[in-house]
Amino acid sequence: GGGVRRTAKSRYDAISAYISRRAAARLNDVPCETDEAALQALRGEGVDEPLARHLAHLFARDPLVAFEGFVEEVDDAASMEHFESLN
Repeated sequence: GGGVRRTAKSRYDAISAYISRRAAARLNDVPCETDEAALQALRGEGVDEPLARHLAHLFARDPLVAFEGFVEEVDDAASMEHFESLN
């Protein structure tokens, strides 16, 4: 809160957080910025570590786009549009 935090990589750079139970330690070998509050909340709800880290990484940035006609008009139960706009 209250400040701007720089991230090490561009939003369009290579993947930083892999979702893998078998190879997580080997593949997730680079620093990866995460939203700590989101990471703790996900862990607290029992989300496994690779998935929690991946999702918390998505929330480390502000959403990029919100197209007119795709905010309130999109049914989240039927579309992934809002989630896919996170990164």
